[in-house]
Amino acid sequence: MSDPVALLSELVAYRSDVVGGEERPLAEHLAKLLRARGADDVVVADVPRDEGKAASYVYARFGKPRLLVNVHLDTVPPNADWKSDPFVPRIEGGRLYALGAADTKGAAAAILAALEETTPVDTGILFSGDEEHSSVVMRDFVSGPYLAGLERAIVCEPTSLRPGTRHRGIASFEVDVSGPGGHSSRADHVAAPIAMLSRLGVALDEWARAHREVGPPGFQGMCVNLAKLEGGVAFNVIPAQARLVVSLRPPPNADVVAIRGELEALVRRVLPDASMRFTRDNPPFATRDLEAFEPLLGAAVRAPVDLGFWTEAALLAAHGVDAVVFGPGDIAQAHAPNEWVPIDELHRARDIFRAVFARR
Repeated sequence: MSDPVALLSELVAYRSDVVGGEERPLAEHLAKLLRARGADDVVVADVPRDEGKAASYVYARFGKPRLLVNVHLDTVPPNADWKSDPFVPRIEGGRLYALGAADTKGAAAAILAALEETTPVDTGILFSGDEEHSSVVMRDFVSGPYLAGLERAIVCEPTSLRPGTRHRGIASFEVDVSGPGGHSSRADHVAAPIAMLSRLGVALDEWARAHREVGPPGFQGMCVNLAKLEGGVAFNVIPAQARLVVSLRPPPNADVVAIRGELEALVRRVLPDASMRFTRDNPPFATRDLEAFEPLLGAAVRAPVDLGFWTEAALLAAHGVDAVVFGPGDIAQAHAPNEWVPIDELHRARDIFRAVFARR
């Protein structure tokens, strides 16, 4: 029987973190493994980022895909306080320790192990980069030709092998105001950008308080965060510019277009001459038809979980592909020093994905 532990040991040795790593070498390695497992077509490609290195992905097609199985191949940088080399697997106490073991190279290993034993029907396998940064790969994927025909997706994240079916979105925006600036002795007569944005901050806080009961149980409220108010150089200088940075997390099934419109109208009402720009606009997520995943994942769909973290399942769902989030490991270990995944979950995940691929 195929061994996901050995495969995971290979994968974690490739440094694919967003700061010091490279995604392309791991994508090339995964492509070789997918070709050896009988994929009808395997594509490796890069997607440019706004800054820094390009992101990479590998997409394998078996037949005419109606199901997508997705794992992100990148990781965060190594956290401090690792007790061993984060790129050298350490097995101890029924756990495999390494950076990305849970998030999400363990899922990739389980999928590859399952593919050694079963050839999928009408399935696409996407190992995508840049999930931990700006999701340029998934945004490119959902706007490209590979989306055609897809009906459902399993997006792998550490959920302890329970289907995740809901999570909040993440949005952020910046508001800039300016004035002539000058000597603080003229403060009674010169526009005060920081005071202007302070008034806006109070108005946004009041909007957030008015929306604290909006959303389904467990996800009520918008989680508005006044993250940063910046501007000015000294106590005796009136700032010429100032910026307010704000984030919010809309609940599942929220009308994000309407929410964005409300916020833009609020900013215009309080500060008609301010400039506003959204810097992040990740939609919320909710599985539409969980029962449709039972033939794939079995009885696990009867015990779904809500997620406290954002996933790229939201981008697929926003483009008409129903999805669940599923994989070995626990989010409590992700991004932490001494990240680990239970070895028994790797084997269980392999068996579950084998059943997924064996469906007809």
